[in-house]
Amino acid sequence: MDVALKTIYFKPGEGFDIESFLNSSAFPVRFRPEQRRKERRIFYDTFEWQFFNQGLAVAITGRRLVLLDLQSGIERLSIPFLSTPGHFLPATLTPGALRTELEATAGLRALLRRCTVDTEVFRARILDSEEKTTGFLLWESFALVREGEKEPVIRTLALKPLKGFQDETRDLARRFEDLLGGECVSEFRDIFTMLMEKAGRRINDYSAKITLALRPGDPVRKSVAALLLAALGVMKRNEGWIGMDVDTEFLHDYRVAVRRTRSVISRIGGIFDPETTETCSRAFREAGNRCNAFRDSDVYLLMESEYRAMLPLSLAGHIDPFFRDLRAARTSERRRFSAYLRSKTYSGMIAGWERLLEEVLDNPYGGTPPAAGLEPTLSVAKKHIEKAWKKVVRHGRAIPSEASDDELHMLRIDCKRLRYLLELFSSLFPDKTIGPVVRHLKELQENLGMFVDLAVQQRYLLTCLEGMKGKPPNPELAAALGGLVSLLHLRQEKARKAFHHTFRLFDNDETGTLFRELLNS
Repeated sequence: MDVALKTIYFKPGEGFDIESFLNSSAFPVRFRPEQRRKERRIFYDTFEWQFFNQGLAVAITGRRLVLLDLQSGIERLSIPFLSTPGHFLPATLTPGALRTELEATAGLRALLRRCTVDTEVFRARILDSEEKTTGFLLWESFALVREGEKEPVIRTLALKPLKGFQDETRDLARRFEDLLGGECVSEFRDIFTMLMEKAGRRINDYSAKITLALRPGDPVRKSVAALLLAALGVMKRNEGWIGMDVDTEFLHDYRVAVRRTRSVISRIGGIFDPETTETCSRAFREAGNRCNAFRDSDVYLLMESEYRAMLPLSLAGHIDPFFRDLRAARTSERRRFSAYLRSKTYSGMIAGWERLLEEVLDNPYGGTPPAAGLEPTLSVAKKHIEKAWKKVVRHGRAIPSEASDDELHMLRIDCKRLRYLLELFSSLFPDKTIGPVVRHLKELQENLGMFVDLAVQQRYLLTCLEGMKGKPPNPELAAALGGLVSLLHLRQEKARKAFHHTFRLFDNDETGTLFRELLNS
């Protein structure tokens, strides 16, 4: 067993007595008791379990916010933290190392309270024959706290070696294994997982990405129904959170799932009859349109710090009314869209859509399905990917040296549609082939996305300036907004000039070979 500097956990059997165990003559070391303490830990993670997946855990304990290593259970960073919120954003913390670490892992996601655990800890120093400290022994009892009631989950015995005494700890761990005869819990991660399971939390139970293992020979109607059901699942998982205003990513993921749904419905024929296709496409277009203003508010508010940093100090403070109005508008839009999600019209549409997809999935040959819907999934996927790829190349090559806003905007839409197809049908192709294709496309999308976003921001700010004409004069705010428009225009022109170089990196022999390999795989 390689313990290195890891903490090694053991799960003793029933009837284990720590006092008798430590006083046993079976050990070549002595255990000197040092501390007994009780502590409560409230564990947090994002909706997507980003910290768990990075080998980390976040907890509030003893009026401190701590970042733990999931392998060893050792605290890496901590700051004073006096509250126990249901959720919080890393950006709201005091600037410092911990905030930087949390933001790097969570991004824009909030940390959600996952469970509360009471721990009783007994610590003893491990002394060798020369009375040197080689490590520490911890006897810990973990109990889940729910609605004021405690439920014991696990008791563990742990060995924490000090640097330079790994071999001694390894020998001691072997003796523990022989004597305990219980289950070895190799890492704190195992304890964390047990606690989450006991609390009813399913780790990694959500991902905005749709990763279904499609079968190449299945009728495409069946495969697409499965993909659309998965996209619907993403929408439904996010609906309830949007109105709670926990973080901006719930709305973002919802909108991406809606766009994917609309793209598939409109681009892949033969799944439904023309009337059903038009009805469903119209319904999801309305759902997307209803939250456009809400999402726009999120985007601009997320850019508040960047906007302020762009302006000279003499103007940065004068932009406050812009963001104050934006927050008020966002609150109204959030309430309006949340009411729509709770409406009978929306719930009826979603329920009908789910029934339709389940019927197709259960019996893709039922009724009178269009002939195109019964073609093999792989051949249809290749046909649509090839068509979308050639469209991107054709449109990109046709864009002149002085690319217009509309031309680059339309090319960005073409790239999005190709990206959706590649991601949705990714399971049909070898990773070594589709992975590089997506990476090459992503680089082009980043350039186009930056350009289009900068154009949209300028139009929005100019609209705000136009709207100020009927209000009391505020020359300082007008100067700040005008300054932002100018600075954003300079960035946009830089992205415009970089487009043709970026497109050539996509439209080259290497990418062409990758696509041909993909289509011939």
